[in-house]
Amino acid sequence: MNDIELHGNLLYEPESHRWSGTGTGWWLERTKGNSAQITFEEPVAFDPKGLLKGYSLSISTINGNGEFKASDVNDSGFLVHWTGDLSASCMASFMVKGSKQSFVPNDRALSNEESIADIYAAGLLFDYEAKYGVVTVMGSASISSTERISMSKDVVHQHAHNCKSQLDEVSGSLQKELLNDQLVKIGHRLSRHDRIEERSTKYWNSAKKFGELWGQYSVSEQERALGGCYVPICTGGGPGLMRAVAEGARAQNAHVIGIDCQFGLDKFFDMSDSYAIFSNQRLRMNNFSIREGVLINYSHVILFWPGGFGTTWEVFETLSKLSTGHLRRRRTKAIFVHSEFWKPILKAIDHMREYGTINSYGDRIKIPGIDDQYPDDAYIAEVVDTPEEAFQKTRAFVEELYRKNQLTLRG
Repeated sequence: MNDIELHGNLLYEPESHRWSGTGTGWWLERTKGNSAQITFEEPVAFDPKGLLKGYSLSISTINGNGEFKASDVNDSGFLVHWTGDLSASCMASFMVKGSKQSFVPNDRALSNEESIADIYAAGLLFDYEAKYGVVTVMGSASISSTERISMSKDVVHQHAHNCKSQLDEVSGSLQKELLNDQLVKIGHRLSRHDRIEERSTKYWNSAKKFGELWGQYSVSEQERALGGCYVPICTGGGPGLMRAVAEGARAQNAHVIGIDCQFGLDKFFDMSDSYAIFSNQRLRMNNFSIREGVLINYSHVILFWPGGFGTTWEVFETLSKLSTGHLRRRRTKAIFVHSEFWKPILKAIDHMREYGTINSYGDRIKIPGIDDQYPDDAYIAEVVDTPEEAFQKTRAFVEELYRKNQLTLRG
């Protein structure tokens, strides 16, 4: 499954310094003079010290004009350099054989059987382990705790130090250019970590607090309040805020379900340093879209902490399902947590409503003191500012469902 073999053909025209190539699984990232950078579509395992088995690389000149040599071989690709007669073009082929460093998903390559397996596995999990539904927390995978941000910054600083050391050692112009580009990107990464630390760690603490509150409730009061029914926390099984809420709940010995998807970032067989260990029950899915649907469809309350593309996708999928009746709004509650973060999205929803693209009365977001003057049936979601308020509203809604005999999964 992890074996990979890449083939490529290169054409170099010395007079114009023009490079071109054919093949799949790689591309010409950059060229400069008689040098070119080959980048793999997926990282290929490589050990620079030669102690472990890495990929094999062979380059052969086809038309006999000049010679190609490789340098800077790593898991992302390699540099190739040409020397020879400047009067004629040179053709070469290369082959890479090895194993993928980590699995990189490709939704276009999914089979029907894999998607059906996802649906079946989710159905079994919820039928047996969360048959009364779940409370799902959505949020950013990037926002982390102060401690983990500090660890990440240490790694990035070390990477910068290594790049600067290499700059003093290399002589090729393309090599220097690539290393300088890496240093610029490292600077952006450090600035990003600083911004996250300044603006967003409070959201990590907030998500963890909600996990602690729901976890404590689950362990000490939920059985009595729900007549023996159990409604655990569910997350996307990832790092960041998903880890925070799971960590908080597990600290109370509560049940946490993680529905994740392979992103190529963790080792499947070694979970010793993985965020997923904070979900004591984990389901890994093949199909990203089905995973999103599962997270939403089996939830009684869906809470949105600050997030990016994925969380915003989940926001609009949830609101769309509520507005079209695919989720019964009287049996499903959507809650935005931390209004200052969601303010631009809420303004965009108001903008849509003004143009009639969504229901002007029945698809409103209930914002305290701003848009809360209508009866409850006007709202498909509401906004809170603290984890404590989010917990109280979630608990009240779930307990009300139980009193109405509506705390069921598939009804």
